[in-house]
Amino acid sequence: MKKIKATLGMLLLTTLTMSFTDPGDWILFTTKDCKISFPKKPSEQSQILNTAIGQLQLNIYSYEADDNEKDDNLVYMLMETAYPDSVINSDKKEMLENFFRKSIDGAVNNVHGKLLTESIIQYEDFPGREVRVDFRDGLAVIKMRFYLVKNKMFVIQTITDTKNDFNKSIDKFMDSFQLVN
Repeated sequence: MKKIKATLGMLLLTTLTMSFTDPGDWILFTTKDCKISFPKKPSEQSQILNTAIGQLQLNIYSYEADDNEKDDNLVYMLMETAYPDSVINSDKKEMLENFFRKSIDGAVNNVHGKLLTESIIQYEDFPGREVRVDFRDGLAVIKMRFYLVKNKMFVIQTITDTKNDFNKSIDKFMDSFQLVN
């Protein structure tokens, strides 16, 4: 009788525990400098950019939902780029507006988009910007958060069909960003 009660107790405990777990839980992805939750494991790629200030390494972590998956968004992406400290640093307040303006304008122009909204944000004590961009003449919206942490730029981005703009998964992804100490 004790064995039956113990087995029933374990079964009840297991059932209750499983009812509080979401089988679609996101995964926490960690880089050397930050962590962020993606719906699924992102792909990773790195490329060297030749710029006016020299070569910069761009690290890209992205997850693209395939057509068979039910996801609120088409793409989730994190990009990291370290700049020479002599060129830009979050402590150089007098340079921040121009730096963010060029970054935002470059991103909008690269996708032949139209800037819909822009706001000043911050992460902890680090400056940032949040923008929404019309992509493909109203077919999709790109939302981006730019954070400059010392001399490293983090860009967090989602692309979603216009009809799904402002969905909860966008905020879940973007709000999960954390620096690694």
